[in-house]
Amino acid sequence: MNESESLTRESAALACLSEVIDLLKEQADEHRGEVEGLGAYQALSRIFHNAQAYGLPLELIGMSGFDPDIYLQPKRQAA
Repeated sequence: MNESESLTRESAALACLSEVIDLLKEQADEHRGEVEGLGAYQALSRIFHNAQAYGLPLELIGMSGFDPDIYLQPKRQAA
């Protein structure tokens, strides 16, 4: 595999991961602060912390400025 093919595969992998992260964010937000949202929260938290540990720029996977712990808090009700 040449360098160009490697970059293309890496870009595709990041795009796929980013889409899964978006789906998990939707699920976690829908069930924010509820038991039903814990699976999505756990997955997001693990991805977030592993990306940080590996030095992966969080903006590449849609997690820049992201805090997975927000999904542990119930949504605030509009006044």
